[in-house]
Amino acid sequence: MPIIRKRVSELGAGDRNYAFPKPTEAQIERWKREDGDEDFEFTDFRLVRNVNVRALRERLGLTQEEFAKRYRLPLRSLQEWEQGRKRPAPGTMTLLLAISRKPKALADALKR
Repeated sequence: MPIIRKRVSELGAGDRNYAFPKPTEAQIERWKREDGDEDFEFTDFRLVRNVNVRALRERLGLTQEEFAKRYRLPLRSLQEWEQGRKRPAPGTMTLLLAISRKPKALADALKR
């Protein structure tokens, strides 16, 4: 079977529409029942708040190198976060939030 390649400018509007049809309320309720999530509400989600990485590291009494090594984070990324040039990815922010709440447990879990 030949592979046909097109430039984006050659694609029609239908070729670029990757939207999924919106599910009906009945489908959503059926999926909740099937998954055992009848009581689940989207309001249960909480946004991960920003963690002040420098304050967290200083509270633990660690240098940047020690903090990065203990929690297996790239040193350069840690420096970028502390200096405000970059923000941690959502998954990393979740890890930082967990470290801020239970630093010893996370350090023990990540020991080599």
